[in-house]
Amino acid sequence: MPADPTGSLAQYLAALPEARVRTHAVVAAAIAERAATAPREQELLFIAGLEHPEYEDGADRFWHAVEQLALPEPAGADELPLAWIGYDVVNRFTGRREAQGFLLTDRRLVVKDQVDGVFGTAAPRQYPLFVGSAGVAGSASEIASSASSAYDWEFARSLIDADTASGLGLLLSELLVTAMETLQRLGAELAPEPPTSAELLGRVRELGLGSAVKLPDDPKHAKHFAKLAKKLPLDAGERILIACTDSTLIGAYGFLLTDRGARSKDLGEEPVFTPTEQFVPDQIRLAPDNAHRILLGAGEAHEIPTRFTEQQIAALVTLLREWGEGRLHADAA
Repeated sequence: MPADPTGSLAQYLAALPEARVRTHAVVAAAIAERAATAPREQELLFIAGLEHPEYEDGADRFWHAVEQLALPEPAGADELPLAWIGYDVVNRFTGRREAQGFLLTDRRLVVKDQVDGVFGTAAPRQYPLFVGSAGVAGSASEIASSASSAYDWEFARSLIDADTASGLGLLLSELLVTAMETLQRLGAELAPEPPTSAELLGRVRELGLGSAVKLPDDPKHAKHFAKLAKKLPLDAGERILIACTDSTLIGAYGFLLTDRGARSKDLGEEPVFTPTEQFVPDQIRLAPDNAHRILLGAGEAHEIPTRFTEQQIAALVTLLREWGEGRLHADAA
């Protein structure tokens, strides 16, 4: 194991085999070269071993992110931290500085977009690097898209506007392609595409919908579900699986997937219900005239709240197709 993980990147690398250190140097240099030709959002990009253009303590900031995001649960004793697209926030409860953003290593992308709470930690999400049938570029794009679409940009809105968020997503994809291509050229074996989860909530997380949907057993949404029950009543014994809902002063609205089908209600409209057996998986799609309306089959239209992004809606379509095909299961109540 690397000695003294609280020290520095140099100390960490000094404890690794020489071949791993050489790999780290080559991949980090390739990332730096690629970033130089795409100078977007350089203030938020920290590359291992490279002086930051604005922060004298850039190396310390990078290592702080590695300590918080990667070292608590490393992907192997010789994992190589390569780059961090991110920022620090001060936790108002603890006063502790916490790293947020996207940490790229030679084995995974580690993402954190929430600070720790009083009663628990906000665990980072992990996206293993893999090469699937789409090749390096396609797989890197898929990883970057999943990570950036699931990111809670709202929490960071004082630092990152919509244009900056879009630029960071593009930069992340470019750096992933560079890192993965360089690793392959050096003879590293990247994992094959991992199988997708067969469990509904696991698939929700994989598709980047974890921060977008509400779960009925989440205590912070208890009041919301109480309001929702008045607008979207369920049949006796029916169980909500996930909720794509929102609320206004006049009440709650949105889309529910239950153990019996899909229910939805738009503001000022009557509720709509489609039983699961009426889902037509190969016809589940977006309505051509409305980017927030999902069609589950002929005449089966459901409205999704406008807070859902284009990527999240596309992910929801994928989820509903797989649910309709019977490829997913929900845990028993």
